[in-house]
Amino acid sequence: MTANVIVTVEREFDAPRERVFRAWTQPEELAQWRGSPGWHVETDTVSGELALGGRHHHVKVRDADPSTRVGTDGVYTEYFEPDVFVSSEKITGDPGIDPNVPLELRVEFTRMGRDNTLVRIIQGPYEADVASWHGTAWEAELTRLADYLATTNREAGR
Repeated sequence: MTANVIVTVEREFDAPRERVFRAWTQPEELAQWRGSPGWHVETDTVSGELALGGRHHHVKVRDADPSTRVGTDGVYTEYFEPDVFVSSEKITGDPGIDPNVPLELRVEFTRMGRDNTLVRIIQGPYEADVASWHGTAWEAELTRLADYLATTNREAGR
């Protein structure tokens, strides 16, 4: 089969876009929310050079089976803080993704109203039979991001 499906997911967050962008790009923050329920990011695997051409890396680990690991190695092909980043990524350990064929991840951060942010994720190409699963996984991760942002806002007294 040919990988030819692009997944698009959107979510609006009750936080300024600079804050949401930072949650995506700062290693210590990304490690707090990335991963679907039942997964976590191994904190010591997270790294990132926040610039055009910069490399980034993280590993997600299945909670119930720590031997199940999915690694992401990417290079920023566009990087405009706090508006958008695009990354060419090789993903290892995911049975639905060829680790030798890079996926493109585009994440856009749009200011909505006074302090909200619309995040739009565009990623692919995927094989048709795994695309919907990855869309569902992104939805779950964005729920975790919303929870993380709400918690950090409360802690900061906002």
